[in-house]
Amino acid sequence: MNILKITTKKHFREGIFIFISVLGAFALESYRESILQIKLKDKLLKQLTVMIAEDISQLNEVHKKLDLTLDSAGILIDDFLSKDQKLNQEVLAKKFSDLRFMNLSFFPQYGIYNQLLTSNGLENIKDEKLKKELVYLYENLLKRMQAADPVLDEMRWKTYLSLSSQIVVFSSNSEQKQKQVSDFPQFEHKVDYYYISEDYYDSMDVLNFYNQITLYINQYKTGLNNVESALQSALLLIEYELN
Repeated sequence: MNILKITTKKHFREGIFIFISVLGAFALESYRESILQIKLKDKLLKQLTVMIAEDISQLNEVHKKLDLTLDSAGILIDDFLSKDQKLNQEVLAKKFSDLRFMNLSFFPQYGIYNQLLTSNGLENIKDEKLKKELVYLYENLLKRMQAADPVLDEMRWKTYLSLSSQIVVFSSNSEQKQKQVSDFPQFEHKVDYYYISEDYYDSMDVLNFYNQITLYINQYKTGLNNVESALQSALLLIEYELN
């Protein structure tokens, strides 16, 4: 009987030892996996900061082009309404050509954010505010901005077509390329051919077109400012998360 008890206790201790060993191995593996996931999350967040900085730089270039369009639209409106000397037709054609940037789109990068989603990196972010900021930025704000682009493109070209009886301008890039400082084309722009009808200054469609451009660009720039603000906020929160 004593031998049986001793054997039973021995097997019990061995079973407990094996159970604890297996449990410890699982715990160690789980801890190791957790560390790897955190390292991957931090790596992706560092890459995201680079991507966001690139997007902010792209936004700045878009703003510059839109400001050029706004300035040209303002000059064209003032010229249209002026009772005094009108713009030289070549200058008018050049300013009209500048309006080609009126619907210049911003193309954000989603790659790293998508990797955060698929790798559960987003769930491993400690700061709840950062989680919410990233989801709002990439799932709401940016997609809302992009959803409007096709509609606005169609509106723009329909409006251009409606003005074809009043003004037509053909332009191209000059052979001399400016110093490349961004991903945006930096060619000098020149007008190759233009046609401005005698009824140009009598057409209210022309004036309405310039006015609509001004309203649209100001509204679009407000949206871009909101995007830039969200990107800057995300950068600060990521820096806090990593440190």
